Amino acid sequence: MQANRDAHHPALVLVFLFVFISVFAGRQFLDLWHGQVDTVGQTESVSLSLYGRFHGVALVTDAYSGEFPTFYNFLSDWLINLLAWATGLPTYSAQALIYVPFLIAFIFLGTYWSVRAVGGDRGAALLSAILALASAETPFVHYLYTLLEPFSGLQASTKTLIPPAQAIGIASSQGFGWGWFLPSLAALYRARRQGGVLLALFAGALLGVCCLAHTLTFLQVATTASVYVVFDTIAVRIRDGRPIDALLRVAAMLVLTTGIALVSRRTGVSMVNFAVYWSFCFVISLTDLRSLRFAAVYGSAALVVASPYLLQVWQLGLQGSAFQSYDSPLPKTEFVLFYLAYILCALLVFLSAPRLKRSDALIWIAAMLVVSIAMGYGKIFGFQNHEYRFLTNAIFPFAVVSGFILMIPPSTNRRIAIFAALPLLMLGVLRNQWATAGALPDSVGRSVGTFTYLGRAIPLPEGASALLDRLRTHTAESPEGSRLLVPPEYEYPQQAYRNGLLLAVSRSPSLIPDPRYIMWRDLYADRVAVFCSLFPAYRHTDAHTSLRLCSETQREIAPNLILTNTGLDVLSLYKVNLLASFRGPQDSYLAERAAALGMTPIFQADGGMLWQGVPNPDPDLLYFGAASYTTPFLSLPIVAPQAGPYLVLLAGRSITRRVQRIQHGSAILKPRPLGDDALAITVDFDAGASQIALALTPDPRFRFVFPTPIRQIIGVRRQVAAKFLAGPQLEELLR
Repeated sequence: MQANRDAHHPALVLVFLFVFISVFAGRQFLDLWHGQVDTVGQTESVSLSLYGRFHGVALVTDAYSGEFPTFYNFLSDWLINLLAWATGLPTYSAQALIYVPFLIAFIFLGTYWSVRAVGGDRGAALLSAILALASAETPFVHYLYTLLEPFSGLQASTKTLIPPAQAIGIASSQGFGWGWFLPSLAALYRARRQGGVLLALFAGALLGVCCLAHTLTFLQVATTASVYVVFDTIAVRIRDGRPIDALLRVAAMLVLTTGIALVSRRTGVSMVNFAVYWSFCFVISLTDLRSLRFAAVYGSAALVVASPYLLQVWQLGLQGSAFQSYDSPLPKTEFVLFYLAYILCALLVFLSAPRLKRSDALIWIAAMLVVSIAMGYGKIFGFQNHEYRFLTNAIFPFAVVSGFILMIPPSTNRRIAIFAALPLLMLGVLRNQWATAGALPDSVGRSVGTFTYLGRAIPLPEGASALLDRLRTHTAESPEGSRLLVPPEYEYPQQAYRNGLLLAVSRSPSLIPDPRYIMWRDLYADRVAVFCSLFPAYRHTDAHTSLRLCSETQREIAPNLILTNTGLDVLSLYKVNLLASFRGPQDSYLAERAAALGMTPIFQADGGMLWQGVPNPDPDLLYFGAASYTTPFLSLPIVAPQAGPYLVLLAGRSITRRVQRIQHGSAILKPRPLGDDALAITVDFDAGASQIALALTPDPRFRFVFPTPIRQIIGVRRQVAAKFLAGPQLEELLR
């Protein structure tokens, strides 16, 4: 009988996996069957999936331009773009159709094999995998909020905890981090138990992969690994009859934790504090040369694998201040009620520890639970950024310990677990799957408790396909190095979603970078200023940097001097010849302004529009070609329609200080400052092609980011300057 059950167990695992993929990802496949293209339902995730689509000099660059180095964990979105490249799908389709099922299988099977690796039997591993992927808030606890309101002040859940069951379909880097949570720690467990260099290397490498996958998950996993090796060493010392040694290590751990907490309270979040804590935990765990060799191999493997991301963070000089302060404490009552059934399972398992005879595995589980709660509430590292996610990640150790209830020997504890806790947990799984696959009846929601699935796929907006097809075609035909102009951020994340759709099919990167996770905001502001000079009434609102650059960008090209007919020369400098937008609330203004600038509409339908900047030769104006940069010169190709003296005006942030000199051939030109942000030069050009070169102030960042110090430029024959310029400053310039 037992042999028959064992033979059918792999099939049972695959059946559950198929059911979960069908429920969590079935909608996008059904829509595809009917000819409808879907994206993941979380609009922010669509735009984040572009990381890795465009590549610059830096290893990890922003999602739009591919030039600005970021401190964003890139591995998840690199995989999405690799899938898109391999299949020929847009990134949003690869994300919805391939990556979501991959994450479901990754978390489910990763949990299953992790539990098996730490000594759990097949039933415990399967139950743990089901709970890790598909469980959420304990059923019926909404009734307890009313009873506890006089003490907690909570009338209902704040819905802050969002486990994989609710968010796996978002297909973000957090979901990828979830997949590595248990395998990384299970590999460490096996390496500690079995020893050997290869296992230590493997476990360390998995920790390094966590660093590449998701920051907060990595911090939690690395801290858990560090605490676990100390817990494990203390337990071994107690079993070996050395209680004094164990107590000294407990004292050292308490001193270390208290010291780091005090320092972090003063300095705030610091990666140095984390590194110091992890290092000293491993020092406390040392007992002999074997343990020293293990710590060295494990740590070295983690550093080597994580080095691409860590190196870029170091090059950027990233400080803790880069993490936005976002204090979001989760009420303790909500934590207890959310995990109530899991806490019951944990109590039953730990009370049964002497008969369970899995003390090593229980120490491993205890370390995960202690760190999850300590990082979620303790503020040991001065963290004020999404601490609730550490508590969300507690679903994994709780799922594991809940799976262990199937291994409790016959006893009262087992009967309570099997006939009370297990049905409650599985009822929650059934509710969650029901609500994900369709609509949960109100009567069920009121009685059992509600559940909201946040990862449901959504169809492409109506009219998007035609615009995206046209954009794909035009950018494929654009010259090498061309850039696309898309509207900068407002109404986050809606504009990020619209830009994400456009750039997912564009062969050209955006001129304006993605502002998320970049460090060089002044260079970002230069790019947005180009757009704002052409579209001055655009309402730019950047949720991540709190910048409103269009309201700060001067509308005059220089003090007391305006362009009466703004041209597209500045776009030619930066190889921009297309403007794309889709269903934005400011699109009517963009269309009106694009027409005024002389751009040509090549697509306008169903809320989508594509405008092309076509040079319009004027016998009185210089034509500017695509600029190039070779340290320290920014070279501007110029075509003069006729020989003679020309007045050239350049505007940009602090341009009089950023441009050290200007050359025309071997001649040094003398610029005339017009305040801090504009300058003028007079040059005698021969008819035809030539160039001027601007020697910029040296900036090592230009190794990564093409310099864009000019937000507006015009070159006009001096005799007819009044035809294009107006204002009191003009007369003085022409003297």
